Amino acid sequence: MIFTLNSVSKCSGRLGILGGLERLPNLALQTPGLIFHTKGGSIPHVSKEVLQHISPEPQFLQLSISNTIHMEEAVRGCRTTIGEFIAQKDAASMLVLRDPSETPIAGVPERDSVPVYTRCGRRNVTAEEYMALVETFQPDLYVPLFDGDTDVGCSKKREQKSVDRTEKFVQRCLEWHRQSDKLRSANVIGPVVGGYNLKLREKAIEWLRQQDVDFAGYLIDGLHTNDPSTVTQLDSAVLLPVVSSVCEALPEEKIRLCFGAYDPSVILDMVCAGVDVFDTSFAYVKAAQQHRAIVFSFDVATKLEVDKLTTELDTSDAQWAEDFGPLLSGCSCYTCQTHSRAYVHHLYNTREMLGPILLMIHNLHHYMEYFKTIRSHVANDTVEQLKEHLSRQQTLPPYVAKTERKLSPAMVEKEPETIAVDPEQKPTKKQRS
Repeated sequence: MIFTLNSVSKCSGRLGILGGLERLPNLALQTPGLIFHTKGGSIPHVSKEVLQHISPEPQFLQLSISNTIHMEEAVRGCRTTIGEFIAQKDAASMLVLRDPSETPIAGVPERDSVPVYTRCGRRNVTAEEYMALVETFQPDLYVPLFDGDTDVGCSKKREQKSVDRTEKFVQRCLEWHRQSDKLRSANVIGPVVGGYNLKLREKAIEWLRQQDVDFAGYLIDGLHTNDPSTVTQLDSAVLLPVVSSVCEALPEEKIRLCFGAYDPSVILDMVCAGVDVFDTSFAYVKAAQQHRAIVFSFDVATKLEVDKLTTELDTSDAQWAEDFGPLLSGCSCYTCQTHSRAYVHHLYNTREMLGPILLMIHNLHHYMEYFKTIRSHVANDTVEQLKEHLSRQQTLPPYVAKTERKLSPAMVEKEPETIAVDPEQKPTKKQRS
């Protein structure tokens, strides 16, 4: 895999093209860009045919072992790659450890394994089990097993343990990789961990660069534990010191990836810091988990009053019950061209499957258009204008899952009074009932 860096701006980020895959020589991803987040090899709520309307060109797909590990036996039995098995042989597959849209289950990690949260519960995966899975799937890119379960509140001891365990796991994975004939064409992405400790991050990068493997790129991980409710609210002031420091230490000619459901304004700050590739888990989290359409404006030349615009639209809100306008005025996606806010709200109330489908179509389209705009601003070195434009828009309160409505004491049905019956007297039919 080859990453061609076209331009670098000190304040606006980098422009490049990711391509050069041996299996798909014509596939190219413009950066800053997006990898499609999937579940079980499919983009949630979007069929392959619908995806072709959203993005007609072949794409990079992000596959997490948490929702593909159950396919291992079937893929091995079919003697195919994971791309062929999921009917996406024209797309590039990238295998990662965790799904960035799934909330992890609390627990203490084992000594020689990493916990993975599958459809059947928590499963501890060793480096050998992981590499056997990689060898079966034969993805185009993959990240070795690593320990990235750190966040803002982690102790220094946990951050140090994350680095030590990652070095051990990656070393065992690389030994397997060197001896495997099936993985000769697979590209390895080096995981950079260390939590929010800048010295440990430097140590992790130095160790990766000393390995006898030409990493195709680097994944910046360990900034969170993938809990969407937390990741969507992370602040740039907390993330940027770490991300900027890591990007400065990484080789300039290598691709830099950072996955998670980050807020669009945080994404923009990371682009300026030097990150090249993100994923679409944010669009999924908003559509399927929070029932929201992303409607933030990224047109800096708009004549609308930006201060009155909101970044999201809550389709569960009853105020849209009689609003027959599109989710976002001027949007060219299928949902906005053919359906109204009132209809999408109705689908939410009736729990129809079409609801998240329409929201995913809109969110993916809007998110991809946003990244096209980011690339345009990076090319013109005007990212600061886009930042200011985004900062003026209003944000909705954080999503809170609705709980079952509790009945008041007056609404609780009282138990009927029992009728006293003489034991020797046979109860009447009415009393029996």
